[in-house]
Amino acid sequence: MFLKCMAFLLFLSSCSHFKGTRGLENENKERLLDAVQLIGEGRGRLSLSQNQYVFSFDSLLKENYDWILAVSIPLQGEEVMSLVDLRKKEVLDSETESFEARIDHEFKNLKLNKILTSKEFLNELRSVIRFNLAHKLGLKRNCMEQQKDLVCTLDEEKFFISVSGKEFNIIKLLGKGRRVVLEGRNLTESFFSQTNIRLYSNEVDFEKKNSSFSLELFWK
Repeated sequence: MFLKCMAFLLFLSSCSHFKGTRGLENENKERLLDAVQLIGEGRGRLSLSQNQYVFSFDSLLKENYDWILAVSIPLQGEEVMSLVDLRKKEVLDSETESFEARIDHEFKNLKLNKILTSKEFLNELRSVIRFNLAHKLGLKRNCMEQQKDLVCTLDEEKFFISVSGKEFNIIKLLGKGRRVVLEGRNLTESFFSQTNIRLYSNEVDFEKKNSSFSLELFWK
């Protein structure tokens, strides 16, 4: 298991240097929205400050519209994140699963709850994943062009869609410079597909790509 983790870390390093040949600027942005992967299996990495966990994972959208992410962390076992009934804008009093509890612990340990509580973050995470999966959920996004970008709404929540090179970003602003970003990478390449979820604490961190929270998913 240790050797597999080391091999995966080397893979992550190589991914950061991989350069595809095709940018996304001329692609249909609404089609790209549905190309960002959130269902399947692969390997991932959770990063909060200097703390990192690598894992294998499976994710699925159940018939009752629960989105499940099950991760297997070496030497620690399987943990689960469950976003319940994504057809609903909000769900009250959902049970906290083990992977969510890990995120909550890390938020408190790193004092990130001064920026955003883990509960608030998980609610915003639910919001951007719900937005991305809207087509599969039978929900309608409303989008309009704004210069080179798209501005979309879903149930009165606003999302900004931007493209830079091979990176496709879904951005939700949280006020005070904070934002949650869902990134899709290599959406038109056969090499691999990657989905990242990041929390930025302020505008400067966003410009420098210095995220407080990062969940990277590399799909098979």
